[in-house]
Amino acid sequence: MKLVYIHLMLGPLMVVLSYIFMRFPPKKINHIYGYRTPRSMRSQEAWVCANLYCPQAFLIVSGLTCIVQLVTYSFMPSAHAIMWSSGFLVVGLVAVIPLTEMHLKKNGFN
Repeated sequence: MKLVYIHLMLGPLMVVLSYIFMRFPPKKINHIYGYRTPRSMRSQEAWVCANLYCPQAFLIVSGLTCIVQLVTYSFMPSAHAIMWSSGFLVVGLVAVIPLTEMHLKKNGFN
């Protein structure tokens, strides 16, 4: 399978993963599954809040990545399209962490 097609599956795969996290959020604080940061693991309420918000942000980033993949693939050489959409995905996924932390802080979980 060509590298471009494998790359174009990343966005949809991330959409599926975010849906799984939304559909099956972790119920209790654990060290294996879910959004795990010191702030989110301080209390059960913070844990639930973080694990409801994070998959939604993850879904938005994943959906935007799909759009970026289609646009870059349509208008750029494949090597450049892969670089730009992969960069967008990485930046977006990293951005979900401070967004979730700000959401926790805004909701009183310091």
